[in-house]
Amino acid sequence: MAVWAAASLGRVSVRCLRERGPSGLAVSPRGPAISLPKPPGVCPSPGRTLHLTAAVLAGHNKWSKVRHIKGPKDTERSRIFCKLSLSIRLAVKEGGPNPELNSNLASILEVCRSKHMPKSTIEAALKMEKAKDIYLLYEGRGPGGSSLLIEALSNSGSKCRSDIKHILNKNGGMIAEGARHSFDKKGVVVVGMEDRAKKAVTLERALELAIEAGAEDVMETEDEEEKNIFKFICDTSSLHQVRKTLDALGLCSVSCTLEFIPNTKVQLADPDLEQAAHLIQALSRHEDVIQVYDNIE
Repeated sequence: MAVWAAASLGRVSVRCLRERGPSGLAVSPRGPAISLPKPPGVCPSPGRTLHLTAAVLAGHNKWSKVRHIKGPKDTERSRIFCKLSLSIRLAVKEGGPNPELNSNLASILEVCRSKHMPKSTIEAALKMEKAKDIYLLYEGRGPGGSSLLIEALSNSGSKCRSDIKHILNKNGGMIAEGARHSFDKKGVVVVGMEDRAKKAVTLERALELAIEAGAEDVMETEDEEEKNIFKFICDTSSLHQVRKTLDALGLCSVSCTLEFIPNTKVQLADPDLEQAAHLIQALSRHEDVIQVYDNIE
């Protein structure tokens, strides 16, 4: 079940939501508006719109529940470390091994430390010879017409493509051009659900702070360890400024990265949903895959 709300920056308001039934909620076309106080010093541009997205806690959102089927704790922890190592290698390849000169690498290292990734594993990833790594982005179609982007880092592009193609074909998907059009590359600032004073941050408060920081969207979701987080979505060029402002406003940012955010979403029937979950899991387990993005509701 997903909850959506939109706020016009000209009015700085959030539209009320109306219950549609046990299957979910829909935006009320004539619902009353709840006015939020205007943050100090904010002069919003007329016509600009900020959206607030809340992915309701796991167990209520079917896709969230199906997609994140957990394995044994040690195995899951090892998988997370493997993906973080790939992210480190990619950041080094693109911006060098010095985190003081490479903000993307610095952010990834923060995440590694927050996940208690062993120092030896981090150092090994930093020292890997970057010249052998090739960044790859595959477009695919999944069950029910869903779109997939598979981000990978490999020293053999042909083998990696062959493996990805095999996994897709085996699980109801295929390599297909055009999936990229279903996503926009955006800056994403991940923030904890408590501020520096250990006070819980509500969705309404997150919206106010997003407006003040210059973010475009706010999404409530879960990380790999099923911890609730906020994702503040912004233009790629303003990523670090948005994070800096959110930190100054008292929030506890965890990371800031560039991600592919779906601009259109599809709803799948239960059989397709289950098959899509197994497909994404199979892709994610591949040793060269960094991240799998989907546009499933």
